[in-house]
Amino acid sequence: MLQETIEYKGKVIAHIFRKELGADGVNFLTPDDYTLQLGLIEHPAGKIIRDHIHRQDIKYKVDTTQEFLYLEKGKVRVNLYSEQWRKVKSVILSAGDFILFISGGHGLKILKKSRLIEIKQGPYPGEKKAKIYRKHEHG
Repeated sequence: MLQETIEYKGKVIAHIFRKELGADGVNFLTPDDYTLQLGLIEHPAGKIIRDHIHRQDIKYKVDTTQEFLYLEKGKVRVNLYSEQWRKVKSVILSAGDFILFISGGHGLKILKKSRLIEIKQGPYPGEKKAKIYRKHEHG
């Protein structure tokens, strides 16, 4: 499966995308109402993307943190949890795969030496304010 949505009781926990997923031009993979927009773009050589500036006068309401991880190299296991710490699913990501965390919790186990790229909303308030850790971690 090239794209998978993990849900728990009707609430999206995460979207998983495999490296083989393709796009013809610009393909946004997230709904318009997500606070973190994720698009996949593929263009042929010679394609021109018009010069542009992003408007600075638009105000966005962000009341949750969504997090994006791209696994550049390596292999990791991702455990996905509901907001009550119920384990929903474990998935394996390989080099080139990416995941967007929408709600609930998550933890990672590095299975092979890995390099990940992470994107999430800012400004960052610091670890003590930004995260709630599970009391008993089992990996």
